[in-house]
Amino acid sequence: MPLVSRNEPSLDSRWSWWVATVGVVIGALSFGAVTSVPILLKPLSLHWNTGASTVAVVHTSAMFGAALGGLALGRMLAAVGFFRIALFAALATSLGLLTAASAESLTTMHVVYGVLIGGIGQGAFFSPLTVAVSQWFDRHRSVAIAVVACGQSVGGLVLPPLMRWGVDIMGWQAMLAWYGLVAGAALMACAFVFRQGAPVPAHRHPDPSTSGSMESVSARVLIMLGAGMALSNHASFIVIGHIIAFGEERGFTPTAAAALLSTILGISLVSRLSVGQLSAKWGSYKVLAGMSTLLAFATAGLALGHGSVALAAAAVAIGVAFGGYLPGYAILVRDIFPAEQAGRRIAEIYFFAFVAAGVGSWTGGWTRDITGGYAIPFWLATASAVTGAAILLSCRRRLQESPR
Repeated sequence: MPLVSRNEPSLDSRWSWWVATVGVVIGALSFGAVTSVPILLKPLSLHWNTGASTVAVVHTSAMFGAALGGLALGRMLAAVGFFRIALFAALATSLGLLTAASAESLTTMHVVYGVLIGGIGQGAFFSPLTVAVSQWFDRHRSVAIAVVACGQSVGGLVLPPLMRWGVDIMGWQAMLAWYGLVAGAALMACAFVFRQGAPVPAHRHPDPSTSGSMESVSARVLIMLGAGMALSNHASFIVIGHIIAFGEERGFTPTAAAALLSTILGISLVSRLSVGQLSAKWGSYKVLAGMSTLLAFATAGLALGHGSVALAAAAVAIGVAFGGYLPGYAILVRDIFPAEQAGRRIAEIYFFAFVAAGVGSWTGGWTRDITGGYAIPFWLATASAVTGAAILLSCRRRLQESPR
């Protein structure tokens, strides 16, 4: 249901959609930076002469940093505006990648990925970016949130094969340095789209999120939503963090193994483009529950799958689910809470997501190293996905009392 009547003035405009498009570019470049560790897991493990779990912990540091950074920057958003945050994050991302390219120890990698690339870069270019773009919309806000979330999908589709190709051509260190220069310049240019603040609505039509729905949703339900998000993301990032290494262990070429990750993140583009419209039509809770349930079945399919066709089918299903539930939680939370709390509340729900992503990347590597394969890690992902879907379904009655 649109947030304003079609006969009333709306914030939505051509410029609004341009802002959303730039948000996709920002999200893609930032996601490429923070996901460069799982993309380069094998080359990094060989360089540092260590196991997958040890290198995967660098990605864990990045996710933990993004969780804390998202909370802090989400709370700063209303006070300083997204333009300043975006400039700062662009510089931090570029500096972090350049430093990582010349790192002489894993400790340095932990610091730059945890603080610069994850904490400041991804911390700014996820939940604060989502809120900043949503402020340019009222009638099609759910669609806009879904569109900006497509940045991950675009980055996931394009960047893993390019990065692995770059490693083959010039080595991982030179590739990271070039990406740091190019992505940093592009992110800084994109930030200037937000120099002009979002428009203030001319009308005072009540936002449904302020109509008492906040009072109907207890802190316990919010925590349960966070737990559901965390478990789903834990499952997804066991797969995302290790699917390339898994493919290489199955005998795929590095480029073909990277294509498995591209399949997951690329196909998620389809569901992310759809989830906004589906949420407006069927309700954000129903769509979110469906995507979470699909993830449980898809991870089980990956654990059971043998052969390239079965693995590709599981990757497609995981991509659809991942593409749907991640913006789905933001849409649901934005529906429940008033506009002035959006930055803080979306940052809080994604705090759980980032922490779980980091834990997932680490537990996938840890269980792989102690078991010698990826069967147990993928069954662990299935257990997390099933539990996350069950928690979300247990919230059904309270969540269906919300405006959606």
